[in-house]
Amino acid sequence: MAAVLREHPALLVSAFYLAASFIGLFYSWAFLRRFGINVFNYAQISDFLLASLKEPYTWALVFIAVAFVLIDNRSSMRVERKRPGKLWAWYGSPRYRFVNNFAAVLMVLAFIFAFANKQANNTLDGEGKMVDVTFAESADEQAYTLLGTTGQFVFLYDIDVRRVHIHPFEAVSEIAFQAD
Repeated sequence: MAAVLREHPALLVSAFYLAASFIGLFYSWAFLRRFGINVFNYAQISDFLLASLKEPYTWALVFIAVAFVLIDNRSSMRVERKRPGKLWAWYGSPRYRFVNNFAAVLMVLAFIFAFANKQANNTLDGEGKMVDVTFAESADEQAYTLLGTTGQFVFLYDIDVRRVHIHPFEAVSEIAFQAD
């Protein structure tokens, strides 16, 4: 694998793009599904790349899971070099490390899913990003919780009536909010 990456370093950029898009896709789906929004109906492929970059905690979760698996794989290699008995033989095997890499993917998905659910619960409890929205057809501002955006749509949540609003960007004149 390392030899292939040395010969074709552009594969790293492609792999990063693919991973970032998948992370954004999974986070967007896990978060917005709690509000009854099927993000796949409103998003384009490029939106998922941006989704992972808008939520940097998803990358922190990825790095934590990968670090855990790398540490465990190194420990497994140490056990393999010591020629373990039957009890530790599976842990020290290359097959264990192969399966462990799939565990890393599952761990990342579980972490991101739990994080998205926590974010959704916080938003449902009124702790989301409050914005004042002015629509193109009226001059009145309305207060909403901003759920997110795609390249063409903005997702808003009215906590008072527990209702989701999805508007194309053309219908929105202005979005204002307090700086943190």
